[in-house]
Amino acid sequence: MQSRLKILFLDDHEGLRDGIGFLLSKENENIDFCYASNIEESLSLLQNNPDISLAIVDLNLDGEDGLKSIEQLRKIKEKLPVIIYTMYSDPIHIENALKADIQGYITKNSKTEELLKGIELVATGSNFYNAAASKILQTMISGRRKKTDSKENKDKNDSAILFAKYKALTKSEQQVFYLLAQKKEPEEVAKALGKSIKTVINQRSIIYQKLNISDRLDLIEYAEKLGLSFTGGEEQNERKNKE
Repeated sequence: MQSRLKILFLDDHEGLRDGIGFLLSKENENIDFCYASNIEESLSLLQNNPDISLAIVDLNLDGEDGLKSIEQLRKIKEKLPVIIYTMYSDPIHIENALKADIQGYITKNSKTEELLKGIELVATGSNFYNAAASKILQTMISGRRKKTDSKENKDKNDSAILFAKYKALTKSEQQVFYLLAQKKEPEEVAKALGKSIKTVINQRSIIYQKLNISDRLDLIEYAEKLGLSFTGGEEQNERKNKE
């Protein structure tokens, strides 16, 4: 890209957001970021920076639905291109995002190079979706998601129930859940979130109770069903040994 590109980066995880923005700016010196932690801040920034030409939006904004920001942002700047940047890789979140007329969908386990590629493509009028989002998009276009398929409906209903329970967790509990799903021990989670080990252990117990699970293996399995876990097959072997 030859001309400068100003981007609105809406994500409530300030440390992660600012760090990624810094890395992307080093990779492409023509990129500038305006950072927002909530929808209200993003609307104010866009109003005061009419030269913003692209938005990166997280789906979970401390209890707020990031998708709600898209319609509001586009009331200020019509047809503003949007890239969803999220930890969610499940069909439900992806399909809902695609219905919001987004131009990109990238998960947070991707390398910064992939996000940079997405930014550059979307900025030039193209779309950029990760593999999971592309698959869902194809099924939406082809119309293969038929309501007559009872098994598919059952799976979808089961997923909806899982997500409803997950959404009932507080934002703090969701952060603990996510790190535990990445095989982090309570000590590591406490250090990463700036909490005491006792607090993390207490929150873990609350999470188990709310999700009706009994141990770490159940939590990892739950996360995998939500599309939130990026672990390998080690836990599956543990599960088999447990059974």
